[in-house]
Amino acid sequence: LKDNRYHVLTADELLAFVQHRRPLPPRSVVITIDDGYRSVYEIAYPILREFDFSAVLFIYTELIDVSPIALTWNQLAEMRRNGFAVGSHTIRHSDLTLPREGESGAEFAARVDSELVGSKQVLDRRLGQDTWLLAYPYGNYDPKVVASSQRAGYKLAMSVKRGGNPFFANPFTLKRDQILERDLPTFVKRLKTFNSLPLE
Repeated sequence: LKDNRYHVLTADELLAFVQHRRPLPPRSVVITIDDGYRSVYEIAYPILREFDFSAVLFIYTELIDVSPIALTWNQLAEMRRNGFAVGSHTIRHSDLTLPREGESGAEFAARVDSELVGSKQVLDRRLGQDTWLLAYPYGNYDPKVVASSQRAGYKLAMSVKRGGNPFFANPFTLKRDQILERDLPTFVKRLKTFNSLPLE
């Protein structure tokens, strides 16, 4: 990203863009990291700070502070103080589009609302913020999940469907390219999409 002159957006810059309040520079991207594993703090955080990049961390709150491989609330607070945004990935990282076996429609809807509202409340309280970013677990959503997200007070929500987000994108169905270790060669090639051509 640095070598190819990409501009890494903050969460606020992305929100301003999708709300049609400001344009974006060429080659703009948002770095997002899901779940809440400690490798974010130990590996990604120092590298991103070295390059003066920020990221959006999507946390499922049940994971935090529960094992040696999980982030702590103190680590999240530190990263937030240094320009990283923290959004919700729900409480338990359960698929919000799938009811559990034997769950009635009303029980399912109440559980979805609880996952969305409850995680926001925990993040708000523990980090002293108004959480307005959401990443759907497994990237899955449907119209009911989108409506529940809006009622819960989120302003942006992301899937893991590949693609870019033009100015007319729905703020509650934003696309992301999921990059795993096996995807790195393809990712690097795609960074070189833009090439200078002489006009002679």
